[in-house]
Amino acid sequence: MPAIQMGILQVPANPALDMAGLDHLSHSLASVSFLLGTGGDRRIWPDPISRRNRYGTRATPAHDEISFSSTTASNISDDGFLAAGVELGRLVDLESPSPVAFDQWFADIRDRIASSLGCAGAQVILAASGTDAELLALCMIAGVSKRPLTNVLVAPDETGNGVPRAAAGRHYSDVTALGRTVGAGTPLEGLPVDRIEVRTIAIRNATGEPRHQHEIDDDVIAAVEAELRRDRDVLVHVLDTSKTGLPAVTRQAARHAAALAPGRVHIVVDACQFRGPISRLRQDLADGFVVALTGSKFIAGPPFSGALLIPSALAEDFAARSDVPAGLAEYSAAQDWPAALRHRMRFAFKSELNLGLGLRWVAALAHLDSYAEIDESRQRLVKEQFVRLVRSRIEAVRDISLHRDDDGDHLGSRAMVPLTVTNGAGAFASFEHCQNIQVSMRGLGGGPICHVGQAVRLGSRTVLRVAASAADVVDVSARMTAGQSLHQAFGPIESRLDVFFHKLSTVLHQFRGA
Repeated sequence: MPAIQMGILQVPANPALDMAGLDHLSHSLASVSFLLGTGGDRRIWPDPISRRNRYGTRATPAHDEISFSSTTASNISDDGFLAAGVELGRLVDLESPSPVAFDQWFADIRDRIASSLGCAGAQVILAASGTDAELLALCMIAGVSKRPLTNVLVAPDETGNGVPRAAAGRHYSDVTALGRTVGAGTPLEGLPVDRIEVRTIAIRNATGEPRHQHEIDDDVIAAVEAELRRDRDVLVHVLDTSKTGLPAVTRQAARHAAALAPGRVHIVVDACQFRGPISRLRQDLADGFVVALTGSKFIAGPPFSGALLIPSALAEDFAARSDVPAGLAEYSAAQDWPAALRHRMRFAFKSELNLGLGLRWVAALAHLDSYAEIDESRQRLVKEQFVRLVRSRIEAVRDISLHRDDDGDHLGSRAMVPLTVTNGAGAFASFEHCQNIQVSMRGLGGGPICHVGQAVRLGSRTVLRVAASAADVVDVSARMTAGQSLHQAFGPIESRLDVFFHKLSTVLHQFRGA
């Protein structure tokens, strides 16, 4: 019997008998956990002893752990794990009189993403990660462009680590989410090395201070104008939220850039942190912008759940005349794509589906569906209150601070606080020192396991990031709807923050004495 390639898994291809060997999966929690770790690269492969991935998170609920790490990754929630189990059962239940087919199962996931965001007219393509979404966006635009292409990348040091390589059309690692071995740094097949150029725009100066927004906008527009004069098409990135909460490139500047040469200048909004308002993303799609997002940052689904949202007009143009680089088949499976595009593409997929990716999105949607139903004014109210509560606890902990260069109103709307770390002598702590602090927070000494966002270099400083998630907002909102005040509704989160900062103080003290 032929087999369908599913990343690192193989399942039989017959749609009636095809899941007989996997019938036990619908009854096995261990199988759900296992499958959640498939269809991604080694960053989400669990350690055989700790069962944690490289982000330190687990693919099973961890009730005794405290997580404010949604800028990086989160443990799967009870709701997410249950949803993944239910959907896996729906897919493999042979006793059902009408078992769901693979293509319908994945279509349902894409439809739920679009429905939650209120953008039913957009086409949704699944991607294993935000970096994979970058490769996907580049390949799509390269597919409809007949000229050389310049990718204007904003804040490469405050996006995913592999994004600069992906933006250049190169393999960003030596293994892909579909389990393919590739040459890290080498061009994707079908993307000649001289076809893609990358121009980078910084959002901070050399000392880590944020640049003025108008300066960034001016640089982006000047770059687009220069590339058009070179007879190159252009892909421009709008960074909705950086790793430290900063936005970069205004929507006004993006619309101006696109209008310089309609059809030749394309805009992709990097909303992978998913911390801005959903209404803005809907407007981005209405303006003809591509939107990249993930379900694994603010939404707090398991790591490695990305998606690319394509405006309907661009999707039609792509389906009608695209020439997708063959190398994308190392990253993207057929069922990641909507049938409306897949059936019209001149493209040879090497994998039929990525089941792990689908299950991770199911877990993320357990949060996104509920979060999207909350009025945006309440979403912002809860986010701002979280930031106030974090601020109120910073001064009591030695060797951390909210640096003046990181402060601003944008933190409240992003539910994120970057903490600058100093060493015992008062100097800025090194990047490696901060990495060690993050790992130590996941140790058993000094309190329960606590998760904080990964270290980020900002000039001579390094920050660790404390952030709320969509699940936190949903929980607080539900308690408010039940009649509690904002203060009362935040009670459980305040308790977790107290434990978190107590442990952080203990860990920092231990490092001072080391």
